Amino acid sequence: MQLYWGSGVVDDVPALSWFLVEALVPLALGMTAAATILLGDAARAQAVAEKAAKALPGGVGDELVQLILRTRQDSPLLLALAIAGMLWTSAGAVGVVERSLSRQLRRERFSPVRGKCRHILLATGVVIVIVLMVLAASKATTLESRIGIRGKPALWLFSLASVAVTVIICAGLYRFAPRGRLSSRAAVTGAVPAALGLQVMPTLVAYYLGLVAGKTPVRIFLLLAGVLFMCYIAAFSLLIGAAIAARRERSNETLRLARS
Repeated sequence: MQLYWGSGVVDDVPALSWFLVEALVPLALGMTAAATILLGDAARAQAVAEKAAKALPGGVGDELVQLILRTRQDSPLLLALAIAGMLWTSAGAVGVVERSLSRQLRRERFSPVRGKCRHILLATGVVIVIVLMVLAASKATTLESRIGIRGKPALWLFSLASVAVTVIICAGLYRFAPRGRLSSRAAVTGAVPAALGLQVMPTLVAYYLGLVAGKTPVRIFLLLAGVLFMCYIAAFSLLIGAAIAARRERSNETLRLARS
């Protein structure tokens, strides 16, 4: 409890949750617009767009699908704008993590311009984390058939690989976000619980959306509640991991001072 309340994480979680919610639509638009350009197959691009639009209300989701499918022929500029919006909103989330780490480590923050540039660069890692969260909650994948592994072995293999990649990305975020960097051990120490939270909770939310939200007249409200809860848990996991990394870093600094 001290890790959550005493370190100020309790005040940072709502801010990070807001940026994650704000990034959902730009993320979906940016990723599926990129899929439209890279795949070059209208059917595959439409499938990607429809999956991304499932988190939105029906009418809005249909409009998003049409907007994405028209990107290739109508507005190539939309792709650049979508990616820019995706990175800008994700940079806000990175800024919350950096602010929390800097406060706990008692380190001076970067200037506004330099700090924002660093946040945008690190936002790529946050974008990948969110994509991995979606993949962890999704059962629809053809990769297992391509490599010839099916059933529970494939499920365990993909889950372990997703957790491992998420640990690496979170560790990189914790290590490079604050001024002066963190040690690799401290960053990994915080990244492990953060990655577990990011991978487990979205899967539970996905089951909630399938079992509860899909069978009631007020589906849209339960759907929004599920999305908001997922973003809150994601923010909680990232910031608790950051607090653990900061505590480990302070312990390392105390040991180094004692030895000297």
